[in-house]
Amino acid sequence: MTVSPSTFRWLDAVAPLAASGLIRPIGPLTAFRIGQAAWQFGPSVATVLAVSAARYGDRTAVIDERGAITYGQLDSRAAAIAAALHSRHPGARSVAILCRNHCGFVEAFAAGAQLGCELIFLNTDLPAAQLALILQRHSPDILVHDEEYDSAVTEAGFPGARIHAWQTTETRDSLDSLARERHPTPPRVRHAVKITLLTSGTTGLAKGVSRPIRQRPLLEMVATAMAATRLTARDVGVLSPPFFHGFGLAMLIGSLALGATVIVRRRFDPDAALSDIDRHRATVFVGVPVMLQRIVSIPDQRRREFRTDSLRLAVTGAAPIAPATIGRFIETFGPILVNGYGSTEAGIVALATTADLAHSPKTTGRPAIGVSVRILRPDRTPAAMGETGAIFVRGGLGYDGYVADSKSPAKAKEIINGYVNTGDMGHLDRAGRLYIDGRDDDMIISGGENIHPKEVEDLLAAHPTIADVAVIAVPSEEFGQVLRAYLVPAPDRTIPTTNELETYIRERLERYKTPKDFVTLTQIPRNPTGKVLRHKLDSHANDIAS
Repeated sequence: MTVSPSTFRWLDAVAPLAASGLIRPIGPLTAFRIGQAAWQFGPSVATVLAVSAARYGDRTAVIDERGAITYGQLDSRAAAIAAALHSRHPGARSVAILCRNHCGFVEAFAAGAQLGCELIFLNTDLPAAQLALILQRHSPDILVHDEEYDSAVTEAGFPGARIHAWQTTETRDSLDSLARERHPTPPRVRHAVKITLLTSGTTGLAKGVSRPIRQRPLLEMVATAMAATRLTARDVGVLSPPFFHGFGLAMLIGSLALGATVIVRRRFDPDAALSDIDRHRATVFVGVPVMLQRIVSIPDQRRREFRTDSLRLAVTGAAPIAPATIGRFIETFGPILVNGYGSTEAGIVALATTADLAHSPKTTGRPAIGVSVRILRPDRTPAAMGETGAIFVRGGLGYDGYVADSKSPAKAKEIINGYVNTGDMGHLDRAGRLYIDGRDDDMIISGGENIHPKEVEDLLAAHPTIADVAVIAVPSEEFGQVLRAYLVPAPDRTIPTTNELETYIRERLERYKTPKDFVTLTQIPRNPTGKVLRHKLDSHANDIAS
């Protein structure tokens, strides 16, 4: 079955775009500055920031733990940094960024884009050994990194130029020092700036996906996001996902394009997020599923200490979210949640609006504008409506394979007639809504029966005593494979006995889907975007046992 891109329409975005402030009338001086930026930087994030600076120069752009900066100040600093980098490294072609969420991250990628450099976004949780391999694979000319990664970068033996972003001690080579220098404007950028993102790397070395961001898919993504979220220039957003990931980066760039105000912290803390919403009267919260989960797990009495009535929208994505978490979030904050589905390879695939989630909290919504989805059986024939199969996607940002790596070559994604295999399993309903049933490599055969662990995870996550859960397959001599469940108790709650959990599951699912083991943990190991690090589950269990 194929879903037409027309399930989300350009027409759906007309009213939100008009209300957003993006297409309001502008004066001749502002028009000249916008044209000058487009001519100088081409289709890139540098142009996005310069346009907002021309329109909203005195408006607060970013608030981080050190204070606030306006759009005009941010654009001026980025321009000065770009000029200084060009003066020192005139032949630079790529800039890698290893920064947590703060203003320096924005300055680094804006300056790199002004130079026309490829922008390589590095996971801030990479072990030193993996960081070394990735830096060798991509060989950036310039690395902008926070001070906390000094030892890891040194250990990696990185030979290029190093620039400090967030630091506690002033150094000569830092964004702050570069911003104070004065140099001629770099040459005009005549090509689409390439962006390189890393896959999650939950089962091995993260793969690199590199692509130029072209105008049409970018406009299609903006139109879909506007239709689903109705963001405006007046919004104040608490953005918590890591910016090195596609979801966090897209929300950051979208907010800057509108001229909205972005509130960021280097590390996520649920109480701090609620405090930021209260203090700044934020209208939007953006977080990966585990962040939402941690917020709704805060005891009601403590959560009521913060005013959150200013929130009109919450956006989540980047990892699977349990329907129970969606339900708890909506019960706490109202029907304000939008859920996105995508991947590093495909970009944004689908968005579930508040209306979609009201219909079913299990859906990831309808395909984005310009995106077509197919559900295929193992023999790659089209699946029937409602039938689970492999999710293939065409359109969006496009996928041309992974960055070549001689040390750890990655198997390319399967492509059929332009449709890329996302690696997920799912199905469609009559309205064209997409549902994710699990990963194709997670499905197990236990005693001859097919089982998707996500179905069992979602059921256990709905239990009131369970705050977090992961279900994986383990070998079994009798059945080939069986399920094991790792459970984190809710605050001030106790996990039920094994017999009680087995009864709970068997009353709702087929008997063969009941896990053979239940292991209690203090937390589920996850990467920064909330995906479970399955290879670390047993070590966490062993830590508790010891």
